[in-house]
Amino acid sequence: MCLKAVTPINISDGIVLGAKDYLYDSRRQKVYFLNLHQWHMFIYKHMLLKKYESYLANFRDKQSLLEWLRMQGYDIDDVRTVITSEAQATVNLMDNEKKKTLNDINRHIQQPDGSLYVPGSSIKGVFRTAILYTLLQKRQDVKVKYWRQIQEKISSNYFKPYKDLNKLISDLENELLHTLRLLDAGIRSNNAVCSAMRGLQVSDTYASRKMQTAILQKVDGGLDKFDKASPKKLPIFRECMLPEAELFFDVKIEKAVMSTIGISSVDDLLKATHSFFAAVTDLLQQAFGKEYQEVFQGVSAGNMFLGGNTGFLSKTLLAMLAPDKDTAKNTIKVLLDKSFKNHKHLLRDKVIAPRTLKCTNYNGKLMLMGVAEVRKV
Repeated sequence: MCLKAVTPINISDGIVLGAKDYLYDSRRQKVYFLNLHQWHMFIYKHMLLKKYESYLANFRDKQSLLEWLRMQGYDIDDVRTVITSEAQATVNLMDNEKKKTLNDINRHIQQPDGSLYVPGSSIKGVFRTAILYTLLQKRQDVKVKYWRQIQEKISSNYFKPYKDLNKLISDLENELLHTLRLLDAGIRSNNAVCSAMRGLQVSDTYASRKMQTAILQKVDGGLDKFDKASPKKLPIFRECMLPEAELFFDVKIEKAVMSTIGISSVDDLLKATHSFFAAVTDLLQQAFGKEYQEVFQGVSAGNMFLGGNTGFLSKTLLAMLAPDKDTAKNTIKVLLDKSFKNHKHLLRDKVIAPRTLKCTNYNGKLMLMGVAEVRKV
């Protein structure tokens, strides 16, 4: 299989680099990532340890790590051996109006040697959600049942958003995906060994050291009080795979197992994936398409949302369980208000809940985050 980035994609490895952890050259519009062991060896070899310790201990907003390095008489070319990779940084990583320190960067997941990849578990998670969506289209009774439970839970005074919803989703998965009838005594249907998803194996993508990345800023595409486009830049920066980047991976389907949930081939899998993707993009376009036309240009080339900052709707089935979009909006905004009191979802989620498109700016264009195309090769 081939995974192609249609818009920028970030899959975080949980590592967030602070201002003192990378070299930022605003003139070259580059961020340089360091092998910390080799960086410390460079510091020690060039007898900079005391000055470096002083820099770290007395770090101020006025000096980046590269500026400090240049003050010691060295530059990027002098530390090439300690740089593991570099990324484009056309967006300014320093907010001159509020502060002079560099912002934190959420890195893309990588192998120990610095090569980028996409975990098979991330791709399989998208496949699982898409399969559940497809099965729900055939099981109106299940949709009604779980939507009623969601409304009952949310209206309860004892509602615990994460615990209660996770339990409901787990029950939904058990009902739709746990189709294997095993003869072993003591194995219940809620045991993962009964899940038909055992019949789908997805490898990690083959890592790539040559892949170009860029540091991109999070942009929330919302609407103002006049329902006009009002994008808002947030101080959150991610290292992203760029549009047109391609990675390859393997998929194995055990037909005897997967056919119990209606998947007998890769074509069936891709059909389900595209159906869920189309349903989510249709919801977003109905709410934002008039004011954010540029954001949706070219998105139809994709068939899945992948990675971070792709939005609530692309990662959950709540809106798809609802009988109609207005009911979905009204219920989801209550859920979000209970979960995030300060975000004013009840007041501001007028057209859709949540009320923002998850975007970034790249090459002078506002783009949705995380749109990918997966295809056979």
